[in-house]
Amino acid sequence: MSIYDPLQQRLARVQDRTVRLTFAEIEALLGRSLPASAYRFSAWWGNETSRTAGHTQSRAWLLAGFRARVSLKLRTVEFERRYVSDHSPKHPLARAPNEQSGG
Repeated sequence: MSIYDPLQQRLARVQDRTVRLTFAEIEALLGRSLPASAYRFSAWWGNETSRTAGHTQSRAWLLAGFRARVSLKLRTVEFERRYVSDHSPKHPLARAPNEQSGG
């Protein structure tokens, strides 16, 4: 379990194409403060999952189907949907299990 799982769960429930969260809102979701580097470096909000690059937190938004764009000045993050999950029953492009290919 990752400390960023609550963020992933919140984003997974979003039906809109974009959602903007403040750093304070993200911290409330996580139940803890973001690291100082999240406030100082836009690279912390990078959209790659390489563990060697140290961006394990990005898995939260990438696995939920979003990419992040940060404003360090405003202390906000805009998450933009990058793909449609087949597991999202409310999305018009989602397929029912019996409609999936390969069957």
